Amino acid sequence: MAAANSSRFPIGRIRLDGGRPCLDFVNTIHDRFATDPVDYLATPQQYLEWCLRAHLLNRQETERIAVTAGVMGEVRVFRERLHALLSARIEGTAVPAKALRDCDRWLHQAWTNLSLDPASPEGVSWSPAAVDARLPLKRIALSLLDLLRTAEPHRLKRCASPDSCGWLFYDDSKGGQRRWCAMEACGTIEKMRRYRRNEPQGVTRRRKTLR
Repeated sequence: MAAANSSRFPIGRIRLDGGRPCLDFVNTIHDRFATDPVDYLATPQQYLEWCLRAHLLNRQETERIAVTAGVMGEVRVFRERLHALLSARIEGTAVPAKALRDCDRWLHQAWTNLSLDPASPEGVSWSPAAVDARLPLKRIALSLLDLLRTAEPHRLKRCASPDSCGWLFYDDSKGGQRRWCAMEACGTIEKMRRYRRNEPQGVTRRRKTLR
């Protein structure tokens, strides 16, 4: 995935519309189906900032962590494997073996680093050694497990934009009729398209001459 122009997307402005951490993670590609998609996590600093924003790390953990080039490579590979697995679920096709194997590996690594902790709100705690640059990926793997265990399959969706968006989301709406990654983003663009298609021809022509 391309990292060009990723600085145009400050981490604080990146939307978290997936509804689950694992979905927000695969959505860190801007316009996934574009000719030149942009990777929001192109640098170690962007990765740490995004993990903090997505509550996959807290401030104290972020300050202790150093991210190497090797970890960034693992981030990108896991993101693509996760996208392949979730896409297969949405499309009702077989999950690619590589995607299943890699997601399973991260899940087992997460379990290895967890211990029962009655004092923790979650009932478990991470070992001190687990607080490193890979911790967010383990938390994402646990988010995936939770999604697969609890989700209604028809509510896991891809944005209906006919353009290059490609973002995934879990539809938590009451009626289950959500179509867009966000109404304020792709939904608004499509709404304007429909408006222009239905606009009387004369009005459209006048508007073009006034520009």
